[in-house]
Amino acid sequence: MAGVACLGKAADADEWCDSGLGSLGPDAAAPGGPGLGAELGPGLSWAPLVFGYVTEDGDTALHLAVIHQHEPFLDFLLGFAAGTEYLDLQNDLGQTALHLAAILEEASAVEKLYAAGASLLVAERGGHTALHLACRVGAHACARVLLQPRPQRPRGAPKTYLAQGSDHTPDTDHTPIALYSDPDVEKEEDESEEDWKLQLEAENYEGHTPLHVAVIHKDAEMVRLLQEAGADLNKPEPTCGRSPLHLAVEAQAADVLELLLKAGADPAVRMYGGRTPLGSATLRPNAILARLLRAHGAPEPEDEDKPGPCSSSSSSSSSDSESGDEGDEYDDIVVHSGRSPNQLPPTPASKPLPDDPI
Repeated sequence: MAGVACLGKAADADEWCDSGLGSLGPDAAAPGGPGLGAELGPGLSWAPLVFGYVTEDGDTALHLAVIHQHEPFLDFLLGFAAGTEYLDLQNDLGQTALHLAAILEEASAVEKLYAAGASLLVAERGGHTALHLACRVGAHACARVLLQPRPQRPRGAPKTYLAQGSDHTPDTDHTPIALYSDPDVEKEEDESEEDWKLQLEAENYEGHTPLHVAVIHKDAEMVRLLQEAGADLNKPEPTCGRSPLHLAVEAQAADVLELLLKAGADPAVRMYGGRTPLGSATLRPNAILARLLRAHGAPEPEDEDKPGPCSSSSSSSSSDSESGDEGDEYDDIVVHSGRSPNQLPPTPASKPLPDDPI
């Protein structure tokens, strides 16, 4: 995703780095889009150039408007693309413009895309929805936008877009264009409620819901937002059956653990191997974890509650892999294998030959 590191709102096309936005021409890079004064008529001859533009990384003009935080250009694009599939086009990393807005913690862009009809449920190449990504980067403002009914129109957004002439000044002779059509409120509420329900339970390709991700990243504020929105506090992840309480214990996040317990998470829930959160806590050096669980009625570990393949060190390393440095996923260079090019595969173990038949 070329250009994510080249943020800024300067109008000079030379400052758009290698994102490709400058390739649309000086009119496209300036607020209002390419030569709109005469082209907003029936022909719209400029539209294929703008809406058909794709960079070598698969980014559309909408992706680029978000990457470079160019809100006037974003508003212009949404004025034509609201309610269309264009909003959910994915780049080479499977990211939509909404994914990028969440990664960059651009709450205003998230709200505008959400209001224009961007789907909450599209998954990028790691299976993450926009809410997953907001939880990964700690974008609380973005999560608050996503965890509410779809807005009819972003706060502070203009109701109409006024065409601009070739000198980028308002063309008052042209009829203003409505950016956001009058919504079907009843239909919108039904769809928004369904999106809410599904995005809270959506799993990435590791089987983690947004709540699992927030717990793994020890983000108590994000956990609170998800809990208030109705996230399932006892949903297990699929590899070992760890609940959010188990994950909080493994992360040794006492504040997250206490928040979950006070919100009603079940302290007696068990992993597939039978281990309870308290059984896991007794293996950790932080004594506060076990104290919190016992204070909320957690049952004492039983004799059969012994370490299994998904307990103690193995499960801890799994969660650690999620909470490590994940920035490489969004870099231009993707490491496809951890093996050194000079490293030979392991030699298979030799097996004894069978005895000769007598």
